[in-house]
Amino acid sequence: MSGRLTNRVALVTGAAQGIGRETAIRFRAEGALVVSWDLHAPAPLPDAAGPAGIEEAVDVTDAAAVFAAASRLLAAAGRIDILVNNAGITPGYVALPALTAAVLDTVLDVNLRGAVQVVQAVVGAMKAQRSGRILNISSVLAEYGYPGQTAYVASKSALEGLTRVWARELGPFGITVNAVQPGYIRTPMNSGNGAALETQVVARTPLGRLGEASDVAAAFVWLASADAAFVTGAVIPVDGGFIP
Repeated sequence: MSGRLTNRVALVTGAAQGIGRETAIRFRAEGALVVSWDLHAPAPLPDAAGPAGIEEAVDVTDAAAVFAAASRLLAAAGRIDILVNNAGITPGYVALPALTAAVLDTVLDVNLRGAVQVVQAVVGAMKAQRSGRILNISSVLAEYGYPGQTAYVASKSALEGLTRVWARELGPFGITVNAVQPGYIRTPMNSGNGAALETQVVARTPLGRLGEASDVAAAFVWLASADAAFVTGAVIPVDGGFIP
């Protein structure tokens, strides 16, 4: 690795598995001190070059817990340079007539309100530093839609809108805000979808394969690095050229 994130402190939510876990590993390999949050404390990062990480159980829907954990982070590390808002859930296929208020509320609480609360908890430190990177994870479904995904698409589309709002609001403080829009990625969250769906996705993907968590993590590394210093308010697809 090139050490593009040396001396940076990075917070990754939803870091126990999948894209979050891979992003935490890649950030550490690039030299960052990585703080990993998940509903249950993530396992320590594998032995590798780079600073030792901090792993903590944090429910992003619990505002008090989020602010308390952010205070502990700042007390331990002294700063926060990068936030990856990766925590998210999907209820799977739910036809519109069957969508309950409870399911809608749960998805929005984690994917949207949770992301807002984490930003609120760390943005004061970023503004004081007059620097920072906020990275949100969306989905190709926010671009194209998909049947049975009302709650999930609502949360991701809203997060894309907030990416643009925050880019303009926080830009004067030296903070960039961008989103990555993954296509179908081979992760534990997608593991139950079955081979037939995966075959359909590959057939519609010009690069001829499913995405890997490492593909998304690589995009996050670039956006967090100095190479992307003049990129803000962007929503970047990482989908192999997927054709809906």
